[in-house]
Amino acid sequence: MAADASLPWKLYHNPHFLPDSLHDSPHLLLTYETPTSPLHPNPLPTVMGDLALALAEISELRAELDLERRMRRAAESLAKSVARELADERRARADAEAEMARCREAADRAVREADEDRRMLKLAEAWREERVKMKLAHAALVLEERIQEVASNAMQKTSEVHCVAAARHGRERQGREIENPHIRRGINGFVEFSRAFRVRSPGLGRDRERGGGDLECERAHLRVLMK
Repeated sequence: MAADASLPWKLYHNPHFLPDSLHDSPHLLLTYETPTSPLHPNPLPTVMGDLALALAEISELRAELDLERRMRRAAESLAKSVARELADERRARADAEAEMARCREAADRAVREADEDRRMLKLAEAWREERVKMKLAHAALVLEERIQEVASNAMQKTSEVHCVAAARHGRERQGREIENPHIRRGINGFVEFSRAFRVRSPGLGRDRERGGGDLECERAHLRVLMK
């Protein structure tokens, strides 16, 4: 086992080494050529070149692997950063949408309040117009009543003035009617005048009754003047 384990070292570093199996099997000597054979050159430089190429390729692959690992770590870091930024953007978008919803709700509420205020202003204006109309109608009624009252007072005063004038005219006519018979008859003296005044005639009674009515008119006129 030790010889088999050390075979590769003896093979590559001792070109004159022959394994024991070749001595026991002479027919294998025909297929085995020594390295010193001019037809078969020494394979050590070729193997060493292949080993160097393999080592170089391994180094290159290791460098590429390290580069890919660094790139992968950078990509993972960038992905995490982008994920964080995306999460922040999503949160900002959610906050912006919530703020927009609040602003829209506030705007809608302001519009509703403005519409309600406009409606209340229109209603208040309508009430004010109705109240003004009612006041104007009441003022018109009061004015009409006052005009009627003034007209009735004027008519009453006119009638009282007519009564006073009629009473005065009646007294003057009564005095003329009482005085004229004595003048025509030529009666002088207080006795005859008083007797003539005491004489009652149908015409004189009617004149006295008319004089009493004229007296009532004069009293009414005095009451109006004393107000």
